[in-house]
Amino acid sequence: MPAFVILFVLVHIVLVVHLLHRHRQGGWLLLVLMLPGAGTVLYLLLMLWDTVLRWAGVPASASQGARQNADPEAELHHRRASLAVADNLINRLALALACLKYGRHEESAELFQSLDDGECRDDPLVLLGLARSQFGLEQFQSAKQSLDRLIAANPNFRSETGHLLYARSLEALGDVQDALHEYQVLTSYSRAPEAHCRYALLLTSLGRPGEAKALYQALLHALRRAPRQYARSHQWIALAEREIAALAA
Repeated sequence: MPAFVILFVLVHIVLVVHLLHRHRQGGWLLLVLMLPGAGTVLYLLLMLWDTVLRWAGVPASASQGARQNADPEAELHHRRASLAVADNLINRLALALACLKYGRHEESAELFQSLDDGECRDDPLVLLGLARSQFGLEQFQSAKQSLDRLIAANPNFRSETGHLLYARSLEALGDVQDALHEYQVLTSYSRAPEAHCRYALLLTSLGRPGEAKALYQALLHALRRAPRQYARSHQWIALAEREIAALAA
């Protein structure tokens, strides 16, 4: 086998692992898996561009802010127009992700469902997108069922986002003990502030304030030792501090 092919395969494997580890948007991972050549090149170019921006001293928040401040309707119109011109997997997935991003859960649910009914049957990223859309529509039982299917069809797939969504779905359905168990397992390996805060909120609602307070304090202590994550977690820091004060009153 030519050395170039071996090198390309190794780069592709490393990139897939990198995407899974960093929890990048599902669209990139699916693109790299289904189009290993073009997808890998595109993502490497994106990483190179981000590196150039950092080298030039452009803060990441500035470039992200510019994208976030873009007109949602303009992006959605662009995605819909692309799909109308070429109804293919990539365009449908791109529109589904954009709808999910901007809270158009009904449309994103329809798109993810069409992908699951077609060429992406039981794909974990598609099922996760479908479950997120269903949760946004307050269809908690459907969201749980989609996640159950994901787990059954992809037993080796791991996603903190999916695990948190599963715990929240159980909580919303009133399955408190199962939700507690899922939160406990999730927070044993995840450092996501939202997971810890939602677990503590559930404990408080069940009359277990001591355990909830300990969770909040441990979270704040961990975040203060990780400045970058601390800077991105204002919402959950404020909630933890507010809840600690309320529990002490």
